[in-house]
Amino acid sequence: MNINPEIVNEISEQLLAKASAKQFVYRNTKEVFKQFKSNLNELALQIETKVKACDDCVDVKYTENNEFEAQIQFSGDVLVFNMHTNVFTFEETNLIHTTDYVQKDPTNAYCGMIEVYNFLSDSLKYQRMNDTGYLISRIFINKDNSFIIEGERPMIELNKGLGNGFVTEEFIQQIIEQCMDYAISFDLWAPPYQSVKEVTVSQKFITSGLTLHQTSKRMGFKMQHEIKPLE
Repeated sequence: MNINPEIVNEISEQLLAKASAKQFVYRNTKEVFKQFKSNLNELALQIETKVKACDDCVDVKYTENNEFEAQIQFSGDVLVFNMHTNVFTFEETNLIHTTDYVQKDPTNAYCGMIEVYNFLSDSLKYQRMNDTGYLISRIFINKDNSFIIEGERPMIELNKGLGNGFVTEEFIQQIIEQCMDYAISFDLWAPPYQSVKEVTVSQKFITSGLTLHQTSKRMGFKMQHEIKPLE
């Protein structure tokens, strides 16, 4: 088998350059996620002490589901923090690629990702498989610990731009607190009568006494990108 040595060298160099950069980003994101978990645990303990002194029925609990997922439950809400195990970059048309920071070193656009989902506590407690959770924020972190945030206000107001904003313990605490505040701010509304007027026999038997319909906060609010501007 005749293998072109130039091709071998080219592929090897590209692999080393990209793989090394991505591995560094992965390890860096993993360290940041450890700090997220530590802050979540500490915050849960502090809030639990505060609320239990007034009402013993209000649950506040931190749970580490596995190495890449942790959650904080506060009464009827759960925030699930998930670190993706892959490293991402952005599509070629993204404005990130036009910045001096990325043009100087394209590997600065490689980012790890931490996602924050909001679920109803009962959806997880009773394993209501048709219920839904919603992504309220995701944080991208590169090799320099610089970050950008996608999501809803006020979380995205922490953005300073890749190469300008850097992860600190203060930032981690801010994003956790703002995600919790965002989740608490929206109550669960009863769905429109017509939308739950009918159920199937299979729904009746599958649910076995639990709610027959999909339940989520989506019925009570819209994400920012869904709100139509006034004409």
